Amino acid sequence: MKNKKNGKNRFVIPVRDLVRHELIGLNVAVVESLNDKFIGFSGVLIDESRNMITLKSENGAVRKIPKEVCVFEFELPQGEKVRVDGRAIIGRPQDRLKMKKRKVVWPLNVEKALAKLKRCKAGGEVVCCFDP
Repeated sequence: MKNKKNGKNRFVIPVRDLVRHELIGLNVAVVESLNDKFIGFSGVLIDESRNMITLKSENGAVRKIPKEVCVFEFELPQGEKVRVDGRAIIGRPQDRLKMKKRKVVWPLNVEKALAKLKRCKAGGEVVCCFDP
């Protein structure tokens, strides 16, 4: 969809269609991740493969980030910010148009707590570290 505003053509991406839309060129930030080193990475999405996205930050650094372990915040051309679980966008970009809505079984914060639970072992017994 094109929208004329101030004499410029701007693409408008409906929020409900973001997962099935072209993502390259959008500003992206990693807001949650199972791996804490990815949190805070941001930049313009310059490439996308089946399992990875490539971001170019403001200082010119290029970073590859796996989709499966992150929650991304996309800034749409109209200024809206949308959070998307990376597991919902796994797959080749050209196949995303054909795919139906993907069901994400566990929220990422629950998986992070379960991973922490597996790591918390004291004296052979599992200590409950789950804190929702």
